[in-house]
Amino acid sequence: MDDPKKTQTDDSRPRRRPNVVIILADDMGHGDLSSYGSQLITTTHIDSIGRDGVRFTDGYSTAPLCSPSRAGLITGRYQQRFGFEHQVSSGAFPERREARLDDGSLAPLQGEAEFLRRGVPLSEKNFGELFHAAGYRTAVIGKWHLGHGPQFVPQNRGFDHSVVFYGNTSLQATQPDDPDMFSLKVDFHDEEADTAWTREGLNNIRKNGEIVKVDDYLLFYFRDEVVDFIENNREEPFLLYFAMNAPVPPLQVPRRYFESLRANIPNIAVRGYNALLLAQDDVVGAVLDKLHSAGLADDTIVIFVSDNGTALSRPGSNAPFSGGKFSTLEGGIRMPFMMKWPGHIQSGQVFSKPVSTLDILPTVAAACDVPTTAAQALDGVDLLPYLNQQKAGPPHEALFWKLAAYSAVRVGKWKLYLEPKNGVARLYDLEQDPAEKNDLSASEPQMFGALKARYAEWEKSLPPRAWTNISPVFKK
Repeated sequence: MDDPKKTQTDDSRPRRRPNVVIILADDMGHGDLSSYGSQLITTTHIDSIGRDGVRFTDGYSTAPLCSPSRAGLITGRYQQRFGFEHQVSSGAFPERREARLDDGSLAPLQGEAEFLRRGVPLSEKNFGELFHAAGYRTAVIGKWHLGHGPQFVPQNRGFDHSVVFYGNTSLQATQPDDPDMFSLKVDFHDEEADTAWTREGLNNIRKNGEIVKVDDYLLFYFRDEVVDFIENNREEPFLLYFAMNAPVPPLQVPRRYFESLRANIPNIAVRGYNALLLAQDDVVGAVLDKLHSAGLADDTIVIFVSDNGTALSRPGSNAPFSGGKFSTLEGGIRMPFMMKWPGHIQSGQVFSKPVSTLDILPTVAAACDVPTTAAQALDGVDLLPYLNQQKAGPPHEALFWKLAAYSAVRVGKWKLYLEPKNGVARLYDLEQDPAEKNDLSASEPQMFGALKARYAEWEKSLPPRAWTNISPVFKK
């Protein structure tokens, strides 16, 4: 039987299939990186992924909220197709919170019982399961946020190795008042997850399901776990999903990063946020350096993307777009998105047609000869033929979004933004108006009607949402 870890080159010499490293930022805005326009800092290492491969100008997540957007990313399918429209949990300890309906009343199921039923159903296959079945070593390190019931946790969903927290946040450092650490509460996120601002907030880190004690700065702890995984698996192909816990609050960063920006950024919150971005950039640099020193850089597909935009109550940047986290305006869903694979993706590319995190699974599966027949029909597409000029035109005829009160559909340059509960429907030309300031629904009635019909058709194909909203009040 053929070794699933090997393929044959044209000259019949066996070669190892490429590795895959998917790096996901948490709540990073489109304008936070220097390669996407930031004038405040230089994110050298993250930017290098796009410089050495392709930088997408119109890269999208599947939702302006972290939990559902991750469900779409790991399955390559619109998460609404399996009822995963909303957050599975909020806070550092998801099992300790009550579930509430949109009107504030308690949900029919409360606390532990409610949260145990939330996650990606077994009918869906994620990239960990597919790559594991194909002979890859698989790992997830960082933030999971896809369910904490036994059937949803990573060690039971295709990941050979996991070092994660299950909720949506965790403290970065063991003591918020550490003199070597800059700490600042910046918005509701820290108030709703008040346990994250105690030492207890670091006790939710689990290695292969078992709680571990963490005394290090958490982002750096995850960095070291990633580097160790690469070292320990350098002789066999692997898929590594590094779901970083930054730059999302709690806003904590080693003070040396904060002080390095004192002369250039007077605002304390903005300085702290950008200091965290610099720390995050160094972590990505350490991962790239390890791939290089291990001799794996040329044989590894590296992808960097954010799960959704930064919240408007935070000091990040979604520039040049309107809206942010929770909103289906561009600031909530258009992401910094880069990919490299030396020798297979031409370096220095800038790809301007719409792409989605839905495309990550089919792209890396095709590159690695990993079958996806066990999965449900994918909504994402293999991007490699488009990047290598084997296919022309846009990868997607249309892209759709739906999250509680906010929805959208994009077809070419046209975008329909919807708030159905408020009777809001606006048409934008994103080429001429990327900030979505000029509603063209009256002057372009045919296109307006066509996009409304497209969205209605897509929405009609979806099942009911599997659980109700427990997220904070959605903001424009």
